[in-house]
Amino acid sequence: MDSEFEHQLQKLRDKIGSKTPHQQQHAAMLLAVEETITEQKAAVEPASYFAALLTLMEQQSGSGSNALSNAIIFLLSVVLPHVSASMLRAKFTTMMAVLSQSLDLASADVALLRSVISCLETVLLAQDASSWRQPIAQGTLRSLMQLSTDSKPKIRKRAQEAVSSLLSRPPPPTAIHPAAHIASRFVLEMLANAKADPQAAMHTLQLVKQTKMLWPADEFEGLCAALMQLPRLNTPYVATLA
Repeated sequence: MDSEFEHQLQKLRDKIGSKTPHQQQHAAMLLAVEETITEQKAAVEPASYFAALLTLMEQQSGSGSNALSNAIIFLLSVVLPHVSASMLRAKFTTMMAVLSQSLDLASADVALLRSVISCLETVLLAQDASSWRQPIAQGTLRSLMQLSTDSKPKIRKRAQEAVSSLLSRPPPPTAIHPAAHIASRFVLEMLANAKADPQAAMHTLQLVKQTKMLWPADEFEGLCAALMQLPRLNTPYVATLA
């Protein structure tokens, strides 16, 4: 187990005596996972933590225990960057099904959504072009793009970072991301609705500016036309970003 990962885990273990309830919950969950790994005589490595957390997450699905689910997802956001890409591809469908249940804007809190976004970003970055053709991957990207226009700054910022990271790094050997059409159509929808919802249009433009994505040739003309229309809306912030 690499030293960086162990350092992250130790910092979490040290929170067991914290006066902050959610930090205590994270530490307690980690210790419980490590006890399970020891009992099963599994290798002490990221893959074992991942397997244990995924099993717990599947068991918690639909249980209504938000505190436990939040702790599991937070720990997954710490563990996933250390798990091999091949394992994340193998568990892609399961992970998407489990995490997508937490993308509920009506009930999820900011901390949970940020952890979910981090997990989704890591899992999606590991996928190849064929995985991106699956509806669940495309739907998840659209959900992340919707979150990138959210009214809550912390959620919006984290979602924009994730979307920018995903679209700027297409799976090899492709130059244009397999989901580029979905992204460009979402952007065009938001810009077309700029007069009715200038805030969403402004956040969408912020996302476009920070994303180093090669746009599909057949969508580029539409994007240019949409941008040319924005100064006519007499909305200073939107016009400036455009």
